[in-house]
Amino acid sequence: MSLTDFKIKSAKPKEKQYKLSDSDGLFLLISPNGSKYWRMRYYLDKKEYLLSLGTYPLITLSEARENRDKYRKLVAQGINPAEEKKQVGVSQDNTFEAIARIWCARQAKWTEHHRHRVLRTLEINLFPVIGSTVVPSLTTKDLLAPIKNVEKQGKTELASRLQQRINSIMRYAVQQGIVNYNPAQELAGCVMKDKVTHRPALNWNGYLSY
Repeated sequence: MSLTDFKIKSAKPKEKQYKLSDSDGLFLLISPNGSKYWRMRYYLDKKEYLLSLGTYPLITLSEARENRDKYRKLVAQGINPAEEKKQVGVSQDNTFEAIARIWCARQAKWTEHHRHRVLRTLEINLFPVIGSTVVPSLTTKDLLAPIKNVEKQGKTELASRLQQRINSIMRYAVQQGIVNYNPAQELAGCVMKDKVTHRPALNWNGYLSY
C-alpha cells in the first residue's frame, strides 16, 4: 500500500529503525530518534543499490516521488543515479551560495524582513569567500575562514551568528543528500566570547547616612 502524508506524520519511532514502503523502490526509513529518511532501492546490472533522497518533511512525499521517478528513468537508460548525483554535486547548482539561498527561502517561520536581513549578512560576509565553492568540496577550514574574517574585525556576535547559519546550511545540504557529512559541526566553539566586564559594586553606605 502506498504511503500517505497522514501515515508518515503518524509514524512513531521504535527501539530499532524500520521502514514504510511506498512504491517502485521508494521507502521511508524511521530512525529511533524520530528522524525520517527517504530512500530508494533500485537494481542495475544485477546489483542492488540504495539512494538517499533527503529527509521528511524537508522533502515532501510528492517531491520524493518526483525524485524517484526521475532516477528510475536514469536506471532505464542504464545510468546509475548514484553516479549521476556525484556529477550534480560539482555543478553550479550546488555551490554554497545556491544552497544557502534555497535554505533561506525555505524558512517558513521567518518574516520577509528577517529573511532579507539574514540573506544580506550572507551576501556581505560569506558569499564573497565561499559562495562559489561547491558544497561537497567544502572543508571545516574553508567554512572557518569567513567567520574568522568577521571576528578579526571585532564583530564577535556577528561571527557567532554566521557560524550558526553555516551549520544550518550545511545540515540542510546533508538532509538533501548533497553531502554525507556536515563539516560545520566542527566549528563549535570557534568564536571567542566577549569578556564580560563587571562594574565595581556600589558602596551604599554613603547613601544610607543622612
